Amino acid sequence: MSAFDELVRPSLARIGAPGDGYATDRDAYWGSGFFVAPGWLLTCAHVVGKGGAAVCRGENALRVTWEERTTTGDLRERTGTGTAVLLAPRPGPGEPPRDPWPFPDLALVRVAGADDVRCLWLSDREPAARTPVGLYGWSVQTGELGVRHGTGELTGSDARALLLGGSLPIGGLSGGPVLDLRYGAVVGVIKGRRREEGVAVPVTALHELPDPRAGRAGTDVLREVLRAHDLHHVRLLDDPSPYGHWTALQAGLPALAPPVTGVGAEPRARLYAHLAELPPPAGAGEVVHLVEEVKEQVRGERLPSLVLRDVRTWREGAALLHGLRTLEPGGGGTLVDLDAVLLYAAKAVRRAVRDHPGAVAPARLSAFVHWLAGQADGHRHWAVGEAVRALLEGIDAPAGDGLRLAAPPAAPPAAAPPGTRTDVLVTVGAPMYDGRHPWTVQLIHDGLDVTPVDADDRGARPEELAGALRAPLARALGQGDHDEHLAAIEVFLPRALFDLPVDEWQLLPDTPAPPDPAHGSGGWTAAGGGGEAGFGADGGGDAGFGADGTGLGLGLGIDDDDFVDERSMPLGMRRSVVIRDMRRNARPPAPEWRKRWRGAVRGPLAHEPLHGRSPAEGHLAQVRPSGRYPYYGALSAMDDTSVPVYCGPVGSGEGQAAMKDALMAGHSVVLWRRDRHDHDECRDFHRQVARVLGTARTAEGLHEQVRDLRISLYDPDSALERGLRGKLGVLVDPPDRPPYAAETMRPPPLSAPGG
Repeated sequence: MSAFDELVRPSLARIGAPGDGYATDRDAYWGSGFFVAPGWLLTCAHVVGKGGAAVCRGENALRVTWEERTTTGDLRERTGTGTAVLLAPRPGPGEPPRDPWPFPDLALVRVAGADDVRCLWLSDREPAARTPVGLYGWSVQTGELGVRHGTGELTGSDARALLLGGSLPIGGLSGGPVLDLRYGAVVGVIKGRRREEGVAVPVTALHELPDPRAGRAGTDVLREVLRAHDLHHVRLLDDPSPYGHWTALQAGLPALAPPVTGVGAEPRARLYAHLAELPPPAGAGEVVHLVEEVKEQVRGERLPSLVLRDVRTWREGAALLHGLRTLEPGGGGTLVDLDAVLLYAAKAVRRAVRDHPGAVAPARLSAFVHWLAGQADGHRHWAVGEAVRALLEGIDAPAGDGLRLAAPPAAPPAAAPPGTRTDVLVTVGAPMYDGRHPWTVQLIHDGLDVTPVDADDRGARPEELAGALRAPLARALGQGDHDEHLAAIEVFLPRALFDLPVDEWQLLPDTPAPPDPAHGSGGWTAAGGGGEAGFGADGGGDAGFGADGTGLGLGLGIDDDDFVDERSMPLGMRRSVVIRDMRRNARPPAPEWRKRWRGAVRGPLAHEPLHGRSPAEGHLAQVRPSGRYPYYGALSAMDDTSVPVYCGPVGSGEGQAAMKDALMAGHSVVLWRRDRHDHDECRDFHRQVARVLGTARTAEGLHEQVRDLRISLYDPDSALERGLRGKLGVLVDPPDRPPYAAETMRPPPLSAPGG
């Protein structure tokens, strides 16, 4: 039996219906699983699903059988009662079993009486192709119940699943671990097989297990499981047991030693246990931006990753720094991952104390600080040790209910670079022959570098875009939000879609909005939120709010719990949401465009009617523009700081013609009213927009003023009280964001060989 087999065997379990657990003719054997933390078993949802819907819901129990080592070294069977706690996808009432089960097909099971079990080590990184792996699970393939082990490799991926070659899974192995033999870590859960390849679920899909209790005190199950996992492995370092453990095995693997990495297996295990005690990061963006900040600090050069990293824990962020090297011509470079990991950990501690004072027990946080200080004292480079000590210097000794930050410490010798700003770009392309629009979602870092998030060349119809983009937008915003920065959303649209109510979309699926006057079914809004509604005192909009406040409003039909989840709010209430012109940005910026953008940045912004008539004339529905460029002359004559304003939709008719001429004249900021309305409301609309521009003064100041106005417009009572009218469309379209034809031409260096 190999060293890997010796460590896997006590953590491997078989799952079945309650019974005696011995003979297969009496024990309904469903599949395999493995312990990831004391008392916690990971398996496939379809394995648990063999027990029926009640077992999936945690109402009925299942039986878990595993083997433990005795003092004589023999294996002895033990059994426990398991309850499914997290499972996805969970079948609905009366829903038949799924075949095959959709992704992620994972379940976390709480096992009574298994608090002293040995657990496998979960990988902290995404596996690379051609990774050698071991497959483990229980099987009755030979007619006798026993543990089956095979070796193979990861041959690639299919959507979110891992593909396996070599030894293929057989019946009964579903739910068993896929072990990376280079790093001694579980990278996947066996799901099944096809004709010529096996299929596994990556362990990173654990983050997709929905926990309706998450966020309430003490009920974030996955966080507690991962915390227990890291604490379990660090306890084994000081265990006098004669049997080996994963950290000791990993210490002898070439992939976890110089020259591949400077972060050894034992320091890594202790670091992860300390990080597990910190409050979790607010989102992937907080981790990713801290990683990029540290990389720039130790390498002296900023090179954002072109690969989206979906990290949810501090340990996964530290793993992104393993194998980090300096950038040198021709490749190679000095190994600096230990420097980066120590700085990352010190910054994470400091951030936890700053943002969550008292959230961690003083003794545990003090132990982390002293451990880091010891690592800094022993570091080979004086400057790195000084930087780590400087980050820890402002943290006081335990006082009261927790550690606290003292007065700001002196600046570290190597000052940390300023935080980067990451926003979201959404591009909706021109319609294809069937009316569908292809789309992409990207991240843009400091207005320069772009990282792809998701795309669909098949596209979606205008009324389907909100639903199609919801998940990619949520993922991108989770990456962009960090510290005090809320990622802005910039949406490149064909001009016919400029009236799309993007600012009213929300990230949680809920009740669809009423039909949009310009685009059919509008889009998904906040629960109960109105679609294209006018806010005139006479209720003259398409879905108007009368003076009595009747109609579909944000204050109606919303459960109190919705208010604790910002995803249920319209996007424009929390963050900047602007329209950009898809066609103009596909060409090099014209001189007029650059000139007017500099004027908008300089300010002060001034209000001008888009069509050149007096605001009192409003939007004349029957007016048809004459000539090929009916408004170009007036728009070209405006000052560089002028902002054209139009009281009406711009996706068709006069509005579309005026918007086309405004873009040709180089205007980069345009405001309009995108809902239907009575024409006598336009005087008030122009007046309120003039106030917004006057207060904003510059293009940068416009975002906050537009958000404040949208908040008031979303609330019908507030809108009526203040005499506000209309749904506001906003174009803020700077040239060179991102720079035209200046995409990054080189990939980032790998964090480690092969990964």
